Amino acid sequence: MSGSANPIADLNDSLLGWASQTELKLAQVLAGRDRVTGTGLKSDDIECIERFYGTFLSRQMAAGATITALVDVTPTVAVVTLVARAARMTDRSSFFDEYLHGLGLAPAEGIAGDLADVTVDLVRRVGLRVPDGLDDPVLLLATHAGITGNEVPGLLELLDVLDAEGQEITGPDTVTMLAEGRHTGYLPAVDEGDEPADDTDTLLPVTVAVAAAAPGILADVITRVIELRELTRTDPLGWRALVTGPGNRITGALPVLLRGAVAAELRERPAGTPNRGSAVGVATREHTPRIIFDAPRGKVCLRLPEQALPEGQDAEVQWRVSVEGTTQIYRTGRSWGEIGGFSELLDLHVERQLREVTVADITNDTTWVVPVVDSDDPVLVFSVKGQNLTDLASLHHPELIVVTPDDSRLVDVVTGDDIPVIASCPVDGWASWTARRVDTSQVASLQVLRPGQTPSPMHNVRCVDPRQRVMFRDPGEPVADLRSLGGLPVHSASLLAEFPPTVSGGEETWWLSISAYAGTGHAGDEVAPAEPLIIPAEGGVFDIFDPELYDAPWVGEYLVRLRGPRNESFRHEYAIVEGLTASTDIHGACRSVRIPATGGLSEASCTVRPGHKPFTAQPKTIHVAPDEAGAGTTITTDEGDAMPLRFTPPRLTFEVPLTTQPPMWRTTRLVCGARQFDADGTLRIRATGELGDPKVTVRNHHGAPLRTVRLTAEDGLTYTAPMTQLAASTAVLPGGRMEFEWTDPRSDRRVSVNLALIDPTPHATGVTVDDGHLVFEGLARDRALGAWVWPAAAPWVFARTIPVTGQRTELPADFIDAGDLTVQLHSADPFSVLRAPVVPGPTALTASQSGHYTGSSGPLNDLSAFLSGDSETAPTDASVMPVLWDFLAGFTPETGITAETETEAEAAAVQLRRAVSTALAANPAAALAGLSASLVPGEAQPGKVVVSGLVHGPFAAPATDDTENSTDGEDNGTTVGRDTDVAIHRTAWIGTLELLAQLPAVHTAVEEGEPRARLRALLDQLEDVAGKRLVETLSTGRDATLDTACIDQSTVQIAQMDEAQQESLLKMFFAQAEIVPGPIMDDSARLLAVFETFNKRHELNALLADREMVTSAAALMKAMRGANRRLYSSARVRFDKLEGVDTDSGANTWALAPVVSLVFALAARMHAHGLMGKSKLLTAATPGWSRLADLTPDLVTGDLIAAEAMVLAVTNPGIGD
Repeated sequence: MSGSANPIADLNDSLLGWASQTELKLAQVLAGRDRVTGTGLKSDDIECIERFYGTFLSRQMAAGATITALVDVTPTVAVVTLVARAARMTDRSSFFDEYLHGLGLAPAEGIAGDLADVTVDLVRRVGLRVPDGLDDPVLLLATHAGITGNEVPGLLELLDVLDAEGQEITGPDTVTMLAEGRHTGYLPAVDEGDEPADDTDTLLPVTVAVAAAAPGILADVITRVIELRELTRTDPLGWRALVTGPGNRITGALPVLLRGAVAAELRERPAGTPNRGSAVGVATREHTPRIIFDAPRGKVCLRLPEQALPEGQDAEVQWRVSVEGTTQIYRTGRSWGEIGGFSELLDLHVERQLREVTVADITNDTTWVVPVVDSDDPVLVFSVKGQNLTDLASLHHPELIVVTPDDSRLVDVVTGDDIPVIASCPVDGWASWTARRVDTSQVASLQVLRPGQTPSPMHNVRCVDPRQRVMFRDPGEPVADLRSLGGLPVHSASLLAEFPPTVSGGEETWWLSISAYAGTGHAGDEVAPAEPLIIPAEGGVFDIFDPELYDAPWVGEYLVRLRGPRNESFRHEYAIVEGLTASTDIHGACRSVRIPATGGLSEASCTVRPGHKPFTAQPKTIHVAPDEAGAGTTITTDEGDAMPLRFTPPRLTFEVPLTTQPPMWRTTRLVCGARQFDADGTLRIRATGELGDPKVTVRNHHGAPLRTVRLTAEDGLTYTAPMTQLAASTAVLPGGRMEFEWTDPRSDRRVSVNLALIDPTPHATGVTVDDGHLVFEGLARDRALGAWVWPAAAPWVFARTIPVTGQRTELPADFIDAGDLTVQLHSADPFSVLRAPVVPGPTALTASQSGHYTGSSGPLNDLSAFLSGDSETAPTDASVMPVLWDFLAGFTPETGITAETETEAEAAAVQLRRAVSTALAANPAAALAGLSASLVPGEAQPGKVVVSGLVHGPFAAPATDDTENSTDGEDNGTTVGRDTDVAIHRTAWIGTLELLAQLPAVHTAVEEGEPRARLRALLDQLEDVAGKRLVETLSTGRDATLDTACIDQSTVQIAQMDEAQQESLLKMFFAQAEIVPGPIMDDSARLLAVFETFNKRHELNALLADREMVTSAAALMKAMRGANRRLYSSARVRFDKLEGVDTDSGANTWALAPVVSLVFALAARMHAHGLMGKSKLLTAATPGWSRLADLTPDLVTGDLIAAEAMVLAVTNPGIGD
């Protein structure tokens, strides 16, 4: 730029700072690079830059600036956005007009030419390579883009053809072929007449030109494309995770937009797909768990995806979901009446705001860490259909659902205006969080502001550009109760495609392709050749299935694809029977849902009728027998189309909470004892639509009502009532029933259904094993029963569900001679899938049997031998550690231990537990990891670490530890996680201790000359899991949160106020910390952990009443003073903060709990690292310390982590630098 005039015309532009910072950031990213690869930028990051850059240029040019002056002061931003547009250009001759339109600028006369004149110099200025003789600016940009998006399908098709002919494919050879024009002999010049010819008759014109101008650069790009293509063939299931993982060699060498384009193309149209340009491709599905928003219920949910099921009708997928250290088991399979090869979706309510959830698919041996709330950016963004968009920097929807804390503002930083809110609702279970549905059709950005923050494009901002996305719209509600064989809802009218204004600013040609839907992972037959859609500049709405196109109705299940001029690809699965109407008829008193009736459930029928376009339904009326879930019909047309439909009438389901088993949805009544109803549970009933005046009544054995409770609507499907009063009424009955009564909205009649029969007679009085069969004693003959059977000596094995057909019931082969069996009889339900509980209930029976379970891996089989008494030594292999913890925590049937008090039984119990504890102590690192993977509740885990003695020893694994042992898929996920990066997130405090345990060895290696990168990466992991405060502690040797997260005189005074004053003050202090969850060692988390003592002060006063723990802590502090004054001074901080508090008063003793916790933690870790001898006082105080951990788990774990970090800083100077 010549002269001294300021190129910035509007110095007050709110995006001026953004432009400067983005220029600096991108310049640093590209420093030392001659290509735009390996930058770490994502495609939506670049879209966000384009959106804001376009607005910045528009404002400045409106104020009088010139385009050349502006790109001169932002050369890196200009080049990155120019290369990004080159990756998506549609017409090389009008590239700069496209670029300006893409930025949202109206090209004025001469601007495009001015930009073209300076482009080559800009590329050279930012340090990117300019091949000799390449002075065409568009071709230069295309060279750095790699391959333009609309030529990606053609290149991959060329590779497919060469591969099919057996030719060796390499990057240099492919480039030579392109440069010489020999590729035209393998592919047609145009796409078989499906597309209009370009102004050149050469296929891949831009790529061919790049091959001639810059063969070296293109050869490297195509080599990576070939490698990625080959990866998709060799690992069709896992390649997606590999290419998105950090440090991937293949994709890291590809320009970012090309990387996304190639991956998207291969995901939808795998290697070998013919006619890629027009092909729809294979149907895909979600493979990974994800967070969704259930708008009708106002709930944030974790969705467990459909997964391929193993062979067998009773096959299931086993999941372990860990939330803040507490792991629960879930299982998914086919629902009643389904025959598909995939498990059903399962949505789990995320009951409170969390940082993350760890999910393990045990059946397929895969684990994920699913992020939920980022404390630095506390917002979740969803589409109106509930899809999670939070990770995206660029949003393409005209409406969004934004979940934030109540006190947040949603603003457009470009204008500074608030974003219009259409509707809002509280988020179920998330205290002080709100879900807002917002109108983003006219905004450029979305930013969430907390109190005290002002709009700024410099941090945590998302751009909004609805021009980038075509929206598919259903014409209305699908036809009720009908589905295609592929499981799609059936519509009677065309799917709609809503096009926004075009990105290019002019008329665009898009292509519509339709294929038959062949199910997940399969490509269907093409229905018709690709059809052009002419989209006007302002966009519009189009019928996908044009009702005017054919005289015959559209009939079928289809996969639709819309392909744009930049190779955008939007697809949608859709089932249609044009003009279809259907009426469902439920026979009997209830006309809305099926209920129990003679022979099973109510009979149902569905009559199918055509519209003005004729079709034939065979049968026209679908009948569903009492013992069937549904039935089918086939729709045919005179043109030969045929489509089977499945009619599944709705049925009433209910969930009666019992003390003998977890709540389960069922359809038929259950039989139970009078005192087996769970008074703390909630009765749930589901139907369709509204139920009139729903009530539940408890009746005695004469039929007289004793108690009636009304149900309330929880959402559109579920009605609920607390069990408190109902359970109290049943507890005194010798017999009777629980009855549900409501007014059916269709028949307008009162209808009643028995939910439970109350019978004092147990299902059976005993059970034995004889010749491979269970033999029941006193078996009740008046009820349908099933049996859940567990091998007692293998508590990691899930129970099998066995139908009870009589007094003798055959056992599965692997349960014979497998040791004692635990058997729980339950009321069977032939119309529901009742999955066995994880553990038996109190009514379970024991069938004695010799032997032990041998159907698992070697270490687990050894453990089964130990638990059964066939072996006296517990195995110490890492894979058995979670089961040992479960056993000690009482999660498993304790073989050989009874509630009786005979000396022999008690001695056996003590011996068994002592052997288990010895096994844990023999491998402390594996034991710690095993606790994280166990079913011990998160709040109980700290106490287990203390009472087991692990807290006194090293947390690092010996160099000879073998961590590769694994278990069979059925073994309840007991394998210690192979992927440490995932495992450390399961239980944050245990993961933090595991990472801290790795530090000394890595630090020593660095001191001996190894690069610091590994140490830095470990510290980064610690910061991610535990927070930056912990890294500071490692660096300084002192935990700074001890000064702020403490109990002092003012806190004790609050405890003496009345409850109303306490609540008001504490809400003021802690509201923000509780709303947004942060890392476990950050200030707010530590403060909340210390104030656990305030909430548990009465229990702590009782625990510390004899003052033995306080006296032990004081003695340990004296010993600490002689061992290390630096650590002693840290131990005194909390004690000194209590100055002025009368801790001798019994009412204030609780205030010493944080002092005791920190002193015990420091003493234990100093002993572990050789700074102190093992203290008898600390050993004697272990039971009390364990109880303290049970009462205040976050306090004890935080202090343990802080103590470990401070001791490491003393023993390894410089470890945190």
